[in-house]
Amino acid sequence: MAVVSATNYSSGVVNFASGSETGTYTAADFTVTVGFVPKHFKITNVTDRITQEWHSGMNQGDFIETIAAGDRTLETDDQIIVHATDGTVAIDVSGGIQTDNDTVVWEAWG
Repeated sequence: MAVVSATNYSSGVVNFASGSETGTYTAADFTVTVGFVPKHFKITNVTDRITQEWHSGMNQGDFIETIAAGDRTLETDDQIIVHATDGTVAIDVSGGIQTDNDTVVWEAWG
């Protein structure tokens, strides 16, 4: 099988958005509106030291998870869905990225 490579380059303005969440979570998920279609999305639970990252080129719903011990795994359970049409990211919190009263920060680059 031949190697297939894709490269994206931008010499213009890079879009960036960030935010945070904390409190009591009553829904199974929340939606972040970043205003552009991200090429990289990262969410970190500061309290539990868990990070989930999605990169452009990965399947929708897949992400790399890094836990406090440093172990990194490829997750494929659709806990992060980057919508390629409207600049929103759906985050399913039922999988453990955040629980009540955790502080969570997110960043998106486009």
